[in-house]
Amino acid sequence: MKQLKKIPKFANEDEEREFWSTHSFTDYIDPKSWKRGTPSAEVSEAAVRRVLADMSPEVERLSREKKTSIEEMVRQLVAAGLKQQRLQPGAR
Repeated sequence: MKQLKKIPKFANEDEEREFWSTHSFTDYIDPKSWKRGTPSAEVSEAAVRRVLADMSPEVERLSREKKTSIEEMVRQLVAAGLKQQRLQPGAR
């Protein structure tokens, strides 16, 4: 196993970007030590809230048109999107 180098401290993102554009992360981090993880429930919920906030006016409009609750409209839209993804060529 090769000796890993220590990642330097950067003054700002531009300095860091410049550094990584000329260096390989494999000299500093061993990819074999990575472990697959799953996002926490808090992260997932925050992502859903952000998406819904952006789409809220449209979802509210659709739910009024279909005379259903916003929650049910979201369920229907997600189900339709998942079904469409399954029908895509190469989908598993």
